[in-house]
Amino acid sequence: MQITVTVSDEVVREAGARGLPVIDFIESLIDGGMRTSKERPTVDDAIERIRALRTVSRGSSR
Repeated sequence: MQITVTVSDEVVREAGARGLPVIDFIESLIDGGMRTSKERPTVDDAIERIRALRTVSRGSSR
C-alpha cells in the first residue's frame, strides 16, 4: 500500500541526525509502533494480575 504523509521539520531533522532518509525513518517508526502495540496487551495483562494480587493480599491482611 502506498500513502502520502506530511511530516514535520522536526521529523526531517531527526531522520537527518540519524543519517537516514526520511522514508526509512518513518518506516522504522511505523514498525516500532506495530511492535509496541502488539506487546501492550501483555503489559496490560501483567498489570491487571499485579493489581488482583494486591487486592487479594490486602483483603487477607485484615
